[in-house]
Amino acid sequence: MSAAEETNVGADAKTASSPLISIPSQALGAIEVRAESLITVCEPLAGFPDCSSYALIEHVGRDGTASTSVFWLQAAERPFQAFVITDPWGVFPEYAPEISDGDANQLGLVNFEDARVFAILTVPRAPSGITVNLRAPIVVNMAKRLAKQVVLLNDEYHTRHLVNGPVV
Repeated sequence: MSAAEETNVGADAKTASSPLISIPSQALGAIEVRAESLITVCEPLAGFPDCSSYALIEHVGRDGTASTSVFWLQAAERPFQAFVITDPWGVFPEYAPEISDGDANQLGLVNFEDARVFAILTVPRAPSGITVNLRAPIVVNMAKRLAKQVVLLNDEYHTRHLVNGPVV
C-alpha cells in the first residue's frame, strides 16, 4: 500500500475495499487513491476550469512523518495541478470565516460537523515568504465528498496573509 493511499484523508471502512485509481502527479509522483475518496468540486477552482475531481493527500515530511495540518489537493485530471493547503486555524487561530447560505446549500451542508475548511498556501523558494489565502478558502463537505472555493462574506481576510507575519 502506498503512503498516499494510506494517508488519503477521509477514507473510511466502506471505501477500504473499493478499487484503487492511479493519479499521476508532477508534485507527488504516482499516487493511488480509492475512487470513492475523491472530492468533486461544485464549481471549478478559480483559474482551473478543466478539473472537477481532487484527491486530498496528507503531506509527508522528509522524515516520513505525515503532517496533521498541511495537505495536497491533487487534481485527478491534470498531473501538474496540485495545491498545498492547510488548516487555516493552525496559521491564524482567530480565523472566523462566514460563508453564504447559498454556498452552504450548494455543498449540501446541514451541520458544521460535516464541513472541513482548507486555505491555499503559496510557497515561494524562500520559506519566509509563504502566504495563505484566508479570503477564499476551500470548504469541503466531507460526508458528501463535495467541495467549493468560497469567497467569504466577511472582508477582514485577504488572499496573501504571511504565515509568519502581516498581510503582503
